[in-house]
Amino acid sequence: MSIRKLYVITALFIAVISSAHAQGIEIGFVIPTNQDEISVNTARILRSRILPAFTAEGIETSEVSSIAIKPELSFTNYQEAEGGMRNIHTSEVQINLICQNLITGTVFASRTFSLQGQGYSADDLVKNAFSQIKPNDENVRLFIHAAKRQILSYYSKNLRAILSRAQTFAQLHQYEEALSLLFSCPSTLTNYNSVNAAINNIYKQYQRNECGNLLLQAQTEYSNGNYEACAEILKQIDITSPCATEAKTLCQRIKQSRDTEARRIIELIENQAKREVDLEKQRIRVARDIAVAYYKQHTNLILIF
Repeated sequence: MSIRKLYVITALFIAVISSAHAQGIEIGFVIPTNQDEISVNTARILRSRILPAFTAEGIETSEVSSIAIKPELSFTNYQEAEGGMRNIHTSEVQINLICQNLITGTVFASRTFSLQGQGYSADDLVKNAFSQIKPNDENVRLFIHAAKRQILSYYSKNLRAILSRAQTFAQLHQYEEALSLLFSCPSTLTNYNSVNAAINNIYKQYQRNECGNLLLQAQTEYSNGNYEACAEILKQIDITSPCATEAKTLCQRIKQSRDTEARRIIELIENQAKREVDLEKQRIRVARDIAVAYYKQHTNLILIF
């Protein structure tokens, strides 16, 4: 068996809206969908070993951010020995943890671990190596602490440049990229109100540009009798968008249907539209959904729970 360099990517996600956490930072774990040498169950072992350090630093998990932890794996001194019915594979596994912004390439922290692994397959070998990382490993905690400190420092010093870059994305009609970049900003930044304002502004630009497509999708679902799917699409159309009038008309048609769930969704939309505070929260939720969808469509990753 030949062992080639393995790359296991763990995405670090930061949720910034209505965060109840002290630092406004949340973390998620993923592996590439085309990573054959490591299984989801093996990735969960790595997650379980690192997660206590996140908890100690007041960090939770999430599913979207432009910031990521990328453990890069490489193998040295690989050996294969006969072990009865199956051969035993042994190798020294180098795990290099790198925390960086996936959009800008900015590296916040890195740390390397050397572990000895063995098993009946490459996956078993990696699983064995991961299992040697203690849940309370001080080196892991120091790595996470350094990454968190640098993330907060970076965004505090470079917030103006980040906002400018997001506006550039928006001017190029790359709204998903713009929102994804903004949703990586920790919510405890002193000037976070400017981030919130930028999210709202770019989301409205997105609505003006995309509402026609959304309305067409909703009308198609309605014509096909898929009222619930139609209602879900209508949730994404803001009442300030150019398509608001047509969307309201379609809402009225759905209210006449017998689809209970679809009518419930429409009632929710109408009730939120009556309350400006709820409407603002709805805009943030939809904007974040856009960012989540962007990452799911443009990254070859599997979220690990």
